[in-house]
Amino acid sequence: MQQGNITVVIVTWNNETDIVDCLQSVQDQAYPDFNILVVDNNSTDKTVVLVQKHFPQVDLQIMSKNLYLTGGNNFGISYAIEHYNPEYVLVLNPDTIVKPDLLSVLRAAIDSGAKIGAAGPKVKFLLGSGQSQDYGKINSAGLIYDGFLQAYDRGFLETDKGQFAGDEEVFGVTGACILLRVQMLNEIGLYWRAIKLHLDEVELFIRAQKAGWKAIYTGKTSIDHKWMRSTDQNKLYNLESAKKKAWARIALRHYPLKRKFAALKQLFLTSK
Repeated sequence: MQQGNITVVIVTWNNETDIVDCLQSVQDQAYPDFNILVVDNNSTDKTVVLVQKHFPQVDLQIMSKNLYLTGGNNFGISYAIEHYNPEYVLVLNPDTIVKPDLLSVLRAAIDSGAKIGAAGPKVKFLLGSGQSQDYGKINSAGLIYDGFLQAYDRGFLETDKGQFAGDEEVFGVTGACILLRVQMLNEIGLYWRAIKLHLDEVELFIRAQKAGWKAIYTGKTSIDHKWMRSTDQNKLYNLESAKKKAWARIALRHYPLKRKFAALKQLFLTSK
């Protein structure tokens, strides 16, 4: 595989029903200079076999155990920097299908300012994600964070009427698809392994914002997302408990002392 200034990192775990469509859409990018890295988190289904069979040109790295999303992304980003020396890394969920212009549009957005460290597209629900009536509705048009235990997707479950069509500076973008500037990651670090799966991008964007980096949402391209597919597959994963623990870790790491106590009280003493 040739060097490229964007490396697409896709972390998989038992994604046999999604990975072929995802990789085909990434492979069909119009962007001229990229490579694809799949980090498999010790899948027990046919994910690895399908990647090897249909996409022999993809760099496939198989983990001996499940590193979860943050561990898999960190391995992939570090591996990409060491082996491909990219300017940018795109972290992408395996349960997505992207447009052919994704990399070109995100590259233009992230290059629109020297301190823009991340860019993300409009994310829409794909058939098979939750309820069928959600198909085509907006999953995310960037992230909003209130600074205290609340972060949510702009436009969530709205019908797409072109209301998020342009480029906007936002707190962050959803972790399903983020183009990250390697220069920023070298400065602020990678994902925090203490948070395995949910709110990992929120914590990353808190650090980015503290260091003066910005994030851009662009509605000039979009991806389709089978939302919550990986979480739904893991029957032992308690989403609400994981989110509560992640917020606690974020509060302890980033909030001033009084807000730490207030956050922990709200999370563990006053919640039902």
